[in-house]
Amino acid sequence: MSEPVVPLDPYGPSAGRKHMTGKPPRPKTVTLDLHSHLRIVEADEFVKPHLPPEGSNTALRFTNPKSREYYAQNAKARAAAWTDIPTRLADMDKMDLDVMAISSLPTQFYYVTEKSVGQEVAHIVNDGIKAKIKDHPKRFVGIGTLPMQDTDMAIKELDRVVNDLGFRGIQIGARCVNDELSAERFEPLWKRCEELGVVIFVHPSSFESNRFSRHHITNIIGNPLDTTTAMHYLIFDGVMMRYPKIKFYMSHGGAFASAYSARMDHAFGSRPDTRETITEMPSTYLKQFYLDTIVFSTHQLKYLVEQFGADHIALGTDYPADMGEYTPVEHVYQTDLTETEREKICGLNALKMLGLDEAQFKR
Repeated sequence: MSEPVVPLDPYGPSAGRKHMTGKPPRPKTVTLDLHSHLRIVEADEFVKPHLPPEGSNTALRFTNPKSREYYAQNAKARAAAWTDIPTRLADMDKMDLDVMAISSLPTQFYYVTEKSVGQEVAHIVNDGIKAKIKDHPKRFVGIGTLPMQDTDMAIKELDRVVNDLGFRGIQIGARCVNDELSAERFEPLWKRCEELGVVIFVHPSSFESNRFSRHHITNIIGNPLDTTTAMHYLIFDGVMMRYPKIKFYMSHGGAFASAYSARMDHAFGSRPDTRETITEMPSTYLKQFYLDTIVFSTHQLKYLVEQFGADHIALGTDYPADMGEYTPVEHVYQTDLTETEREKICGLNALKMLGLDEAQFKR
């Protein structure tokens, strides 16, 4: 078998498109990455005795030994990037990022634990993020996590991260164990999120299946499928209809939902069981979402801007994962957009969503 034509470079320019030569341009305005992750080691240490045998990354059960071995190698090689602030700052400078919104490693949702454990570990994660970023207010903003296994506890922690820690967003999974995000018990949480005006960053944990065991398909297909499913439930169960001002920021360009929306509309016109809650075409509600830029190709990013509007797209990297985008500003500048659109996507949209003033990040 011949070697791949594309060299293995997991943390360099994406193989999903060709790249500029030389130093790429950047906007004069602030650039902000709204999709990045940080591992809080203390949380892992605290929660370990309370986890099931497979741990918090349940998708690994459906991954073959070769991929699991690579996961372990990757975690070891990238330990500093996941935890160390100086390493992150240096990488941000390489990526032309002025500011990074810091959310936890998605495997640190810990929704599989008992609710009191979930509440305590959410405190540890959020306090850990605050401690990591407090010395760099011009470079970082915090995104909190919630104990989603209990709605009352989730609302209490939401209020704490906003009012006490000064965070302007939360990160949640695309589902909570067996509960979809449209589950009735989450209604008070979405009401409170809309009242506070916080960003709700939705990140997948993979759509688990034995069919996804090889070729990293648990991530390539599983992660976007998890997000896609969440978006469909939020639309068809009426969450987007009931909370028109809510700010859901969806990973990986809105996954498959953003690229195949006409199928939803077709179903709405063909089947009464898709009309049980909503009153408008599903794509009407789809356009309320905010999407990140992690789609890798210029034609897909251009499509998102055309379909959702430049006001609804905000820069993301997925740093420091190997499925991340490591030339995010270049990606925007390679795409056929106006300078105003580029400025919005590279940072101004995220600042507006977070309710932050660009002036506080000027260096």
